[in-house]
Amino acid sequence: MTEDPQISDAAEQRPPRRRRGWRALVWFALGGALLGILLLVPAFLLAGRSMTAPNWVLERIETRVSTMLPNAVIGFDTAELVLQDDWQPRVRLTDLVIDADDGREVLRFSEVAARVSVDSVLSGQVALRDLSLTGVFATLTRSADGRVAVSSQDVQQAPLREAPNFGVLVQEIDRIFDVPALRDLASARLDAVTLRYEDAVSGRAWTIDGGRAVVERNGDQVTARADLALLSGGQGVATLTANYESTLGETGATFGIQVEDVAAEDIAVQGRAFGWLTPLRATISGSMRGSVTQNGALGPLNATLSINEGVLQPNDVTRPIPFQSVQTYLTYLPDEQTLEFSEVSIASDWVSTSITGSATLAPDSTSLVGQFQLSGITFDPADLYGKDMTLEEAAADFSIAFSPFSLHLGALSIRDQGEVLTASGRIAAQEDGWSYALDAQTNRLEPSRLIALWPEGFAGKTRTWISENVLAGTLKDVDFALRGAPVVRPDMYFSFGYEDATVRYVRTLPPVERADGQATMYGNRMVLAVDAGHVAAPSGGQIDVAGSTFIVPDISVKGGAPAVVRLKLQGPVPAALSYLNLPPFSVLDRANLPEDLAQGVAVAEGSVRLPLRKGVPPEEIFWDAKATLRDVSSETLVKGYKIAAQQLSLEATEGQINIGGRGTLSGVPFNASWSQKLRSTEPGQVAGDVELSDRTAQAFSLGLPPGTLSGRGTGQIAITLPRGEAPQLSLTSDLAGVGVSIPQIGWRLPQSARGALDVRGQLGQTPRIDRIALSGAGLDASGRVRLRQGGGLDRATFDRVRVGSWLNAPVNLIGRGAGAPPAVEVRGGVIDLRTASFGASGSGGSGQEAGPLVIALDTLQVTDTIAMTGFAGEFDVTNGLDGSFVAKVNGGASVAGRVLPQNGRSAVRITSQDAGGVVAASGLLRQARGGDLDLTLLPIGGGGAFDGTLKVSNTRIKDAPVMADLLSALSVVGLLEQMSGNGILFSEVDASFRLTPGQVILRSASAVGPSLGFSMDGTYANANRTLNMQGVISPIYLLNGIGSIFTRKGEGLIGFNYRLRGPADKPQISVNPLSALTPGMFREIFRAPPPDLPELQPGRRSILPQEFADEQAEEEAARQEAVNPDLQPLSAQDR
Repeated sequence: MTEDPQISDAAEQRPPRRRRGWRALVWFALGGALLGILLLVPAFLLAGRSMTAPNWVLERIETRVSTMLPNAVIGFDTAELVLQDDWQPRVRLTDLVIDADDGREVLRFSEVAARVSVDSVLSGQVALRDLSLTGVFATLTRSADGRVAVSSQDVQQAPLREAPNFGVLVQEIDRIFDVPALRDLASARLDAVTLRYEDAVSGRAWTIDGGRAVVERNGDQVTARADLALLSGGQGVATLTANYESTLGETGATFGIQVEDVAAEDIAVQGRAFGWLTPLRATISGSMRGSVTQNGALGPLNATLSINEGVLQPNDVTRPIPFQSVQTYLTYLPDEQTLEFSEVSIASDWVSTSITGSATLAPDSTSLVGQFQLSGITFDPADLYGKDMTLEEAAADFSIAFSPFSLHLGALSIRDQGEVLTASGRIAAQEDGWSYALDAQTNRLEPSRLIALWPEGFAGKTRTWISENVLAGTLKDVDFALRGAPVVRPDMYFSFGYEDATVRYVRTLPPVERADGQATMYGNRMVLAVDAGHVAAPSGGQIDVAGSTFIVPDISVKGGAPAVVRLKLQGPVPAALSYLNLPPFSVLDRANLPEDLAQGVAVAEGSVRLPLRKGVPPEEIFWDAKATLRDVSSETLVKGYKIAAQQLSLEATEGQINIGGRGTLSGVPFNASWSQKLRSTEPGQVAGDVELSDRTAQAFSLGLPPGTLSGRGTGQIAITLPRGEAPQLSLTSDLAGVGVSIPQIGWRLPQSARGALDVRGQLGQTPRIDRIALSGAGLDASGRVRLRQGGGLDRATFDRVRVGSWLNAPVNLIGRGAGAPPAVEVRGGVIDLRTASFGASGSGGSGQEAGPLVIALDTLQVTDTIAMTGFAGEFDVTNGLDGSFVAKVNGGASVAGRVLPQNGRSAVRITSQDAGGVVAASGLLRQARGGDLDLTLLPIGGGGAFDGTLKVSNTRIKDAPVMADLLSALSVVGLLEQMSGNGILFSEVDASFRLTPGQVILRSASAVGPSLGFSMDGTYANANRTLNMQGVISPIYLLNGIGSIFTRKGEGLIGFNYRLRGPADKPQISVNPLSALTPGMFREIFRAPPPDLPELQPGRRSILPQEFADEQAEEEAARQEAVNPDLQPLSAQDR
């Protein structure tokens, strides 16, 4: 809005100029007309009466006036003269018209009446005492530059009067009395005035109808009054009453204006003091009192305005802001361009308050800047609250621009319940509606007060969430920003800090207590962050939730806005687990696990995604969590076993939970994870790598004796955790880095080698191994293990154990109680001593205590041709295989034996009371009968070779084809007959030999009896059963044997050298008859030397174990005692 120059300061005004134009013409015309009437009519004729002048008189008057005014034409309908009782004449003219000489009408009055001074008439002059003008129409205009002018109806004519502003124009009242005819004027009255006011500044026009004005003079004092009815095109009629007082000769004056029901916009455009009324659409009643200074400037203006019910609406598009009334008391100081509001009382459903303050107008009058103080504030804009809200007081710095309208709040300070709220902002009327911006802050605020000040209908969902979930505490650093524009959704920013608060983020979870943090809302997005605080878990203690956030990406979504809770948790593991067992998680309940599942410290992060509405079903809630668990221990996850870990990781979703990392399971290191599906009945699973060592075997009760495993390796473990049932175990390994030893069978897997271990079973109070399979280094075993209740091995059953080529048998391990190694049972199967490796300490064993070995074999293979069947015995394997046994040789004769560890293998001594049967069953001499046998096999080398000795007593040989052929070659008829009868008796048979997988090397052998003696040495090939033997036969050995002192045992003084070659069943026999003529001592010249025994193990030779020697001595002593009871047995030392 441009400057309204109606009320202006002195700098804007120019000194008034006196003009003699139409104003002088009008007054001169009036005076001339009145004078003509008075001169033409004798006064005495009119005393006390009125007279209407005839037409000729009117013509004479018009002619006279025209002569006096050559530039004007005056005309009127009637003229009337009245001589009052005091002889003061009064003249009345009707329908008076004053035209210019070109015929243009200058002014028209319906009636002019005046009281004339008699003295002035007698002197030929006109001096009016009072004047009354009725029925005039004029036009008042204000140009765009603020100049004002008064014209007749035809605004195209030159104005009757012009002035630079309204102030100067009003001062023209005093100028009336400068006209000679009006110098004695006491009063002037103007009635029935119609005035059209056209304002180019505002672009509007008004019509004033039925106006009245009175000007009175009392000495030098001039008083003017006016009553106007204002028609502005509306339905109502506004009235204006004005008064003016001045002293003749002085510029200063006072004036007053009173209005009734004038439109605010009509007042706003009339002066600088009222531009702030521009956006109001209401009528105003009130009064103004002001003055004009001696220099012609406007003085202070006091106004009282009562603004009736209306709206604040700068244009037709902006939403109206209603009010009931506004009462204003103000003073305008033109020199300072300041408005001082002593009181502004606003009554409105939107806001009611009492305001004081001041404002300063801009130089161009288009805006003002001010400061207000507000008190007694109540507000409920647009019925947002449904009730009146109150604020104690406020102070505002503001500026207002009038066109287009805008209000800027530089600073608004509100004091409310002991707290101070500050704000700034703007509101502007645009062509398509309101635009606005508001920024508000406060240092502290109670949550309840925030909710009270927050309208329910404004961002209502956010308000509701804060109301229901910020339950206690204090808000701090509250910031609010609002931006709005026409046709566009408002943008809102709202943030606050909170301290010592109680904040709930999910209804089913415990609230955050003693919480400090920050909440932010921007547009439809809301974020609440927790900087410090804790939740009280159902059990296990408190959980620190610092760093957690609550996010609603779009709170305007209908039907439940999606929300995200990002949790950061730190606290005891039991507390964290009990927290995770609350809805919507219910992790432990779904996994059928207790809340005291583990101990330790948890540091977790997670998120919950759910819609914000009541009664959300579980399938619409999605969540996930990740945690680091430190110093963890659990004796519940795997019942009967303790889990310990420095650090584990936890991952969980609504569908599954996983806990994994490195730790120990009952002291056994592992790197594994536990997983459990939460929306399924499937069992939980522990899977990963576990240390494989001796402590693993003991911890998991694998049924392996202590010491079976050595070193450390890695196994792949899987533990299935069915609900309500014992855990199921699976353990596999390639045994890399693990040494495995089974001393009972002399088997060992080095740590550098690889093998395979596969264990399947059940854990719990009574563990069970349903399957254990072990392979490697030639071993292949599988079986099952039954454990005792409370722990310890009951029985391990291996259906088949294979070790290399020497063991193929079922094996059972029998528990013997805590700390005792198990007993080993071999029930059936085959052991091959040719390649067996029953180790012994110092001689092949482990040296560790071992349980007894009970063997009941189907077959014990000794050599390629000799096997023990029905072999049964008990052995100690602590230092190797050590024990006694019974068996049958090749399923034939029974033998008893003893086994001792030697040279990493086993030394065997076999005895039998059926030497012939043993020899026959072994395939060496099937025709032997009877006698006692003592066979010793001592291991030599590593290829299954034995050095053996054989002692047989009192045996007979009957129907031996080879022997018969030999005797036949000697033509010894009697011996042949004896052989075919009861057989040839040998009282003593001795042999020394080496038994290898490929052959028997007979180093020396002898057999003596009453009828015959012979010796033998040579070889027997096992593969083709061929002989290469030599020896001496001495007949009639009872006598001939006297010469044996010079020969080998079994050879007499007279003997025949022989040789056997070829198949054992039918060898070629050769006899040297000449050897009988050679004394025994020279017999070696006819035969080859005995075979040498190759050195199979350098530096070692077979030595008869002392225990075997002691046994043989004891048995010999027993035989001797049986033959000669009087013979004293030898002591152990003598033996």
